[in-house]
Order: sequence, then structure tokens, then C-alpha cells
Amino acid sequence: MSLASVLRTKLLSLSGVTALTGTGAAARIRPDRLHATDSVTDANAAVVIEVDQERPSLDIGGTSRRQYADVTLRCRSRSLAVASQLADAVRSGLCAAAWTDGGTEYDATFEDRQSSFAADDDGSDQGFYDVFVNLIVTNPE
Repeated sequence: MSLASVLRTKLLSLSGVTALTGTGAAARIRPDRLHATDSVTDANAAVVIEVDQERPSLDIGGTSRRQYADVTLRCRSRSLAVASQLADAVRSGLCAAAWTDGGTEYDATFEDRQSSFAADDDGSDQGFYDVFVNLIVTNPE
């Protein structure tokens, strides 16, 4: 199973996340990009999972049998408050403690958080607020 799938499964188990993204297959938690049918409003949000780089951990003796991945979770809403609330739920849910998926233990460490606004192309003041939660996720190779 890919790391993006593992993260999606974990996020779907967090009530603070699913309260804003929905549940099950229709949940607005997607790898790489949202679906065209994913509706994001002032009252809800979405998470886009981007696994930027996966690499083995090296120590003085060679590999340490752990893999590190740089992960960006983009929390998107039409409301900055909702996007921030989702980012808080994502961070606390993933970084609180290690978790197991399919017999493999995963651990996430918070790196940083950034936010931005992307205006709609129609010339209005409307747009999307994105709050980026950057993590390092580790697991055995």
C-alpha cells in the first residue's frame, strides 16, 4: 500500500478530520489532487496528500532500515478558519502518537505550517484558503 493510502486511511479514522471532509469513499481526502466532483465550501474542507520524497535513512553503518518521507498535507476551504481548524486536526491526529497500518508502524513529525490564498479566476474576491501541514513520516523499510 502506498504511503498516501496509509495516510488517507489514518485521516479517515480521525473524527476532527472527517467532520470537515466527510467519510468513506466520498471523503474529500485525496492523493495529489481533488476530484472534479469534490465540492469545497465555507463550511467544509478537503485534504490533498502529497508525498514529496521517500528515502532510506542512512547512518554510519549504512541504512538504518527506516524510510523517511517528506509529506505535505494541503488543507483547503473557502474559509480560513475552517482550513486552519482542519490543519490543526490533521497535525494533532498524525503527530500525537505512532500508528500501525497493515502490521507496519508509522510515525509523523511536524516540520512546519504555511498558509496561502488562491483567488478564483473570475475576478471576484472569492477563492480558496490553503493551509499546508508539512511532516516527516517514518516507517520500517
